[in-house]
This record gives sequence, C-alpha cells and structure tokens, in this order.
Amino acid sequence: MEKLEEYKNIALLFVLSSLWALHFSLVKLVEADDSPLTILVSLLAVLCVLFFILLFFQKKLFKFTFKKSLFFSVAGMLAYVIPLSVEFVVAPKIEAGILTLIISVVPVFTLFVIWIFRLLNVTTKLLIGTLSGLVGLVILLYGNNYNNTSANIWAVYALIIPLSYAFDAIFMEKFWPRNLDSTQVAFGESIASLIFVILLSIFYGNKLYDHYQWLTVPSFWILAFVTFIEVWLFFYILNKVGAVFVNLSSYLVMPAGFLWGFLIFGETFTFIKFISTLLIGISIFMIGNQQYRIKNIPIE
Repeated sequence: MEKLEEYKNIALLFVLSSLWALHFSLVKLVEADDSPLTILVSLLAVLCVLFFILLFFQKKLFKFTFKKSLFFSVAGMLAYVIPLSVEFVVAPKIEAGILTLIISVVPVFTLFVIWIFRLLNVTTKLLIGTLSGLVGLVILLYGNNYNNTSANIWAVYALIIPLSYAFDAIFMEKFWPRNLDSTQVAFGESIASLIFVILLSIFYGNKLYDHYQWLTVPSFWILAFVTFIEVWLFFYILNKVGAVFVNLSSYLVMPAGFLWGFLIFGETFTFIKFISTLLIGISIFMIGNQQYRIKNIPIE
C-alpha cells in the first residue's frame, strides 16, 4: 500500500510537471510583458473564484485570522506576485524551452536554502546532484545564443523565479497552518496575493479596462484553468510529501517545456539543450530517490 502511494505521488509529479511546462508556454503566448500587473489581477481573481466555489461545495470555508493572513501574504508574494511578475516580463524575451529549463533548477535553489538554514543534513548524493544541476544551468546560460547578449541577460533575470519558488515551498512546509488542507491554503494564498496586486496596480495607475480586457482573450482562459489545476496539485503534493519532492517537478518540467516550445512556437532542440537536459537529469536521479521532510512548526 505504501509503495502504491509512492507511485501515485510520482505519477502526480509528472502530471504537475507537464502542466507547469504548458503554463510557461501559455505565459509566453499571452504576451503580457507590457502590463504584468493587470493580467496578474485578472488571473488571481479567476483563481480565487474557482477555489471559493470548490471550498463552498466541499463545505470547507474557514475564517481568516491574523496569523493565517500573515502566512498567506508571505507565501503569496513568493508563489505568485514575484515569480509571475518576472515570468510575464521575460517570457516574450526568451524561448519557452529556455525559460522552462531555468525554472527547472528550483530543486537546486531549494537545497541551497535548506543547507543555509540547516533544515536538512548535507549528503554526498545531494551535493553531487546539486552541482550537476548547476553545471547544466551554467552551460545553458553561457552556451546558448552566443551572439544574443540580450537573451542571456533576460535568462539571468529569470533566475529570480526559481529562487522565489524555492523559498515559497520551504516556507509553506515549515509553517503550514494546522487543520488546513491543500485547497484551503491555495485559496488563502490566492486571496492575499490578489489584494496585494490590486493595490500595486492602482498605485501604478492602471485603469479598470486594463484588467478586465484579459477576460476577453481566449489564451488567458486556457492559462487560468491550467494554472488552477497546477496550483491545486502543487499544494496537494507539497502537503503530502514535502518541498524537496514537490520541487522535483521543476526538473521534470524541462523536457515537457522543450516539447511545448516545439509544438506551439516551433523552437528547436539544440545540442546545448541536450547536454543541459542530461546533466539536470543526473540531478533528478541523485536527489529524487531520497526522502526528506522539513520539520513542520504550524504558524497557527
């Protein structure tokens, strides 16, 4: 039975990675780099409505306390506001496959943060796996588009995304509130993020039309529903098996990202991408067969 549960988690991880890869291609497709805040408001609003409906029918609506709100606010900044803002800006500037590969190093960033704060012990396999992933990333950044300095600058800027995701998964596993399930946490985080981006969007002078115009774009709705399933599945796996395991989906998303990039944008799979894929695949093998859970200290 335990083995069956393990296989189920691995299967869900592959599903999550495929959805995540499709998400990054859709972000590139909507071309929101000129107004990332406006599409964020619309996207988060749709997520909030969908999660509310789900909780309402499941009769799992809950009260927001100060500590829960603090938890949701920090997690929302790390999971939505920071990475999605950067995604919408850099996605039109670099290939979808390259963006996916950059984000696939979330496990490496996760382990670095864990080691810095001494949340887990350093092992030889973790060290080799981490270094292998980093070498794969370096080869990608310095070996791709030699004559395209701009693309490489945007690729470096995109590193903010995996760093933010790494901090988010660790923070959530460490302080996950007692008696809340994955759907409730996803809803609370979406609400906190929506409030923040609305205030930020108003500060920058965006008009109401700038926000709801996205609701008329077909690709936006595809992005919204894919993101909804992806977010729920991420929290489900995180709550079940922890940050180190769930962030392995970032590695697995890489081949799918190149596939979506080929199917949607006609991008090519180069030798540099192959070498990077191979090295990061080694990281998956070295890190993925180990079971690690960070000790949970519920914020409430």
